[in-house]
Amino acid sequence: MAVIGGGDTAITDALELTRHVKKVYIIHRRDQLRASQVLQQRAFAQPKLEFIWSTVIEEIIGEKSLSGIRLRNLKTGQSSVLKVEGTFVAVGLEPNSRQFSDVVKLNDTGYIVTDETMATSAPGIFAAGDIRRNSPRQVAAAVGDGATAALSAFKYIQEISDGA
Repeated sequence: MAVIGGGDTAITDALELTRHVKKVYIIHRRDQLRASQVLQQRAFAQPKLEFIWSTVIEEIIGEKSLSGIRLRNLKTGQSSVLKVEGTFVAVGLEPNSRQFSDVVKLNDTGYIVTDETMATSAPGIFAAGDIRRNSPRQVAAAVGDGATAALSAFKYIQEISDGA
């Protein structure tokens, strides 16, 4: 298996994969990880992980299924083929939330800050799913967030209606 990336998501994914496969390659375009120190320590201590530094993917190889990936080292320009049966791309994501920055509070990485009821810093505005801070970025969690936000919005509407 190969995991592309060097941040928290990539390293977490790679560490989880070591529980299921013999070898995981972490391919990162930089020469050091961006993941937290704790995750880096775990990763460097895991013998099933092999790091391929300063490298990017040029091509996915395979007809009906993946058989390998063509890599290019950014320092040397040298291309190579790594035979793998699976590749996970975990190069990070940027939430599409900047258009809301004048309305609700965002954290340093652009995620909307909510409380446990999915309420934002603006009264009557709720956020759910991957756009909110501390989301586990899983479909099941997003569904739960949505249900919580809907119930909270309903309660909010009831409260302002009762007060009118």
